[in-house]
Amino acid sequence: MFGVRDSGFAIRLFGLVLVIAGYFGPWVGHKTAALTVTGPELSEFAKLFPQVQGGVVPVIRALFLTPLVAAAILLGLLANQLINRQISKSTNRQIGKSTNRQISKSTNRLPRTFLTLVAALFALAALPPYQYLLAPEYRGHLVLAAGGLLLVLLTPFAGRLPRRARSVLTALLALAGAVPALWQFVLLHPLVVALYDEPLGLGWGLVVCVVGFALVLISGFLQLATSGQQSAVG
Repeated sequence: MFGVRDSGFAIRLFGLVLVIAGYFGPWVGHKTAALTVTGPELSEFAKLFPQVQGGVVPVIRALFLTPLVAAAILLGLLANQLINRQISKSTNRQIGKSTNRQISKSTNRLPRTFLTLVAALFALAALPPYQYLLAPEYRGHLVLAAGGLLLVLLTPFAGRLPRRARSVLTALLALAGAVPALWQFVLLHPLVVALYDEPLGLGWGLVVCVVGFALVLISGFLQLATSGQQSAVG
């Protein structure tokens, strides 16, 4: 199986799975399925409210996409933190070092490429509908998608960063993914309650997504603490 370069890898991976599952789950829960709103739908759902269209409630619809874009970048980073598969000692006795190195590289190339491709697709999912690609009201969507895609494509170079810098980057991405979307949800939620004319709890998707980002944030702090200990020992 694959090894990892930091002890927080498993926590980060599990957290990222929760983020993606939660984002595509219901954020506005309702007993009627047609009235349930998922994370990706909130951006379009928000523009149905006159208070949002008129600027009375300052909801920035594009910020509902930050969990998706942050998850894409984090997945790209995760894909490039996979290290070479450890080949058993018995196999090492039978093949030369150069062949061993070639097998290790080819073993990792496929999963890294696949995960990076998935990350790029997540970033592109933030794009507005093609007929509104250049519309002013979707400019934020376009900027987020383009910026997210660019950062995903740059993740292979993140391995050159110091361990401490990668830890800080992970924590910042977790905050950037969770905080803006939560802020917009807090602004929008009273309007949704008034529209449905009944008390509404938090959808399980929102809760799971936030828990996932919290785990990613914790993994960043764990990695930071580990790098600090290694520096002290060195």
